[in-house]
Amino acid sequence: KDCHRHCAGTQRCIRRHLHLAGDQLSTAASLLAVAASPLQPATAMPLLFTDECWPVFLEGLKQLFVELDPVGCVRKLDYYLPCALDAVSRAASLCIVAGAALLKVPQILNVLKAKSADGLSLLSLELDVLVFIASIAYSAKLGYSLHSYGEQVLVLIQNVILCLLAYGFEKNGKRGVMSAALGAGAVALCAATPLAYAWVLSSVSLVANIGSLVPQILKNRRRQETGALSAATVQMRLLGNAARFFTTAVESADAVLLLGYGASFALNGMLAWQIRAYAPRKEE
Repeated sequence: KDCHRHCAGTQRCIRRHLHLAGDQLSTAASLLAVAASPLQPATAMPLLFTDECWPVFLEGLKQLFVELDPVGCVRKLDYYLPCALDAVSRAASLCIVAGAALLKVPQILNVLKAKSADGLSLLSLELDVLVFIASIAYSAKLGYSLHSYGEQVLVLIQNVILCLLAYGFEKNGKRGVMSAALGAGAVALCAATPLAYAWVLSSVSLVANIGSLVPQILKNRRRQETGALSAATVQMRLLGNAARFFTTAVESADAVLLLGYGASFALNGMLAWQIRAYAPRKEE
């Protein structure tokens, strides 16, 4: 009986040790599998690299810094360049979105300081709101990444604030109510537009973009001054247009968007020139 009890205890002890050993082996196998698997983009720089480009980036770093083979990197430039451009484009997009948070702030501060929207074309501001409504709807419907058009949401909010300030300082409440109704209608219309007709949104955005800047340019020329127009805002828009042209060319090559950013760059360049040209007259 004692022998039987001793044997049973021994068997239980063996089973317990075997079970613990199995758990340890399973844990070790899992750790080895994780260590052996490549880093996933979700855990390594997901904002800058796609699923395809992250392994390419690691391979390039290994060849350049571990194998010390810069000549080999140059020879494989055609292999590395597309992913390098994509990463630069994504980084530029993030910078654009971050900068957009402050894009119209100098202009808003100018208006608040002067307690007047003198020199600003109200029509330009209203059309600018329409530009961003249509452009955001177009990019969202085509499924573009938020980082490729996120700055437009921020600038849209700032444009609405500028419009409200202009209505308030000019005591033009009736026009403000009418514009709000038209803006709400534009949002509803853009939301209801089928994907097959998304090109209409981009066309509206392009026309409105040109139309929003031309009245301001003409007003500046007629008055021979730029009033409360902020040089910092115009310069940031100019830089943003150039950067967004590059990111669009790399990421989607959307011809309509490229045309829109190109036209906006040219018109903002004209505004920047007017601010510089009319500055002496403004000081006098």
